[in-house]
Amino acid sequence: MLPKNTLSSIILSLAIIPCLLAQTSGAKDVNVKIKSMPLAFIQQHTIASKFLEQEVVVDVFLPQTYNKDCALHTYPIIVLLENEFFYQITGVVKHLSSVSSMPESIIISFPDGFEKFYAPKIYTNESDFWPKSWKQMPFDGAPDLFVNFFKEELFTYLAAHYRTADYRMIIGTSPTSAFPLHAFCKAPNLFQAHIAIAAGDILGMGYNPEETFVDAIVESINNNPGYKAHLYVTSADDDTDYDSHIGKNLQDLERQMSAFTSENLKLKAEVFPNESHYGVVIPAFISAMETFFPKNKWNPDFRDFEKQENTMNTIDNYFLELSTDYGYKVLPKAERWNSGNSLQACANRLLRQKRFKESIEVYKRLVEYRPKSAQALNKLASALQSNNNLEEALTTQKKALELAKKYDKEHLKYYTEHMEEIASKIVELKE
Repeated sequence: MLPKNTLSSIILSLAIIPCLLAQTSGAKDVNVKIKSMPLAFIQQHTIASKFLEQEVVVDVFLPQTYNKDCALHTYPIIVLLENEFFYQITGVVKHLSSVSSMPESIIISFPDGFEKFYAPKIYTNESDFWPKSWKQMPFDGAPDLFVNFFKEELFTYLAAHYRTADYRMIIGTSPTSAFPLHAFCKAPNLFQAHIAIAAGDILGMGYNPEETFVDAIVESINNNPGYKAHLYVTSADDDTDYDSHIGKNLQDLERQMSAFTSENLKLKAEVFPNESHYGVVIPAFISAMETFFPKNKWNPDFRDFEKQENTMNTIDNYFLELSTDYGYKVLPKAERWNSGNSLQACANRLLRQKRFKESIEVYKRLVEYRPKSAQALNKLASALQSNNNLEEALTTQKKALELAKKYDKEHLKYYTEHMEEIASKIVELKE
């Protein structure tokens, strides 16, 4: 507890601040210019679902670069069943994708929820985590309708309005984790990655008495040779302390899955230390992303690519293999503010090393990926100029200037001066 005199000082300070602010805001010589603009990348849609017989409100979070990228860029979908964690997950995804610890993704949530709880009505197997009187979980919606809603309505709708990739993840927490587990077992290929958080108790439940989701998961893998999917299940140690069966369920899944884990089938079950039932959501999500998208694959050192004779070809080969692994077209990062592992940084290094032809190839790819970027065209013009491709450099810089008039007006002078510099060199050579 704070000493009395310290507490009094804090209270006095808090009382003075509003007075100071009022005096400042009332001062005649203060000219405050207010400009507002939306900073979030969230859109909301309403879908009339025939399968669920209701209107479903859908929140859609877009990657920050979505409107900068070209049409070649597509994005995995993350379906979040607990809207409570929408802003937390979007923030984590924004950060992790910015440091290449996972792909940039479109995040989906349902702010108004659903009229029914669409999950299998599983047997509790006398779980100590729920009332003993419950023989089955009180889920009242047919899960097949939910599967059809996703497959025939939601994903089709999103594909028509956004550049979605054929790679989908789903996150359920506590009771809502029943559906991701069900989807893994009974709806292969609906999602490529399944995340069940605070789910150790649900894991011990099953479609029939004395049967568990562990049994169903093993059966599903055995029935689908070559099954290509990811599964992450966790609970906090707070839950395992309350009910020891939760920890045993996770250990049982981890033990049985060890025989199946491969590049195509990433499976992990763990007890998260020093966390509470819902406090585990963010650290568990990060752990799931580390499991599904290992950093050694998703954050390659571009300097290694530059050790080869044809840098752009080496980059393409690497990301072609990554695309094959994940089943959708994964493209190299165009730009990164926090690392040299991007096309822009790679091209800059090649230019400094006077590897002009390679730098031009990489800059051209950067221009392709960033069609609205005057800066990308300007850098390409510089590389062409350094390689004495002056006519092409001038044409490129003129395009950069035209783009700058639309997207970078405050730097028009710079683009104009660069264009004039290239033009004057052409004149000099002709004289």
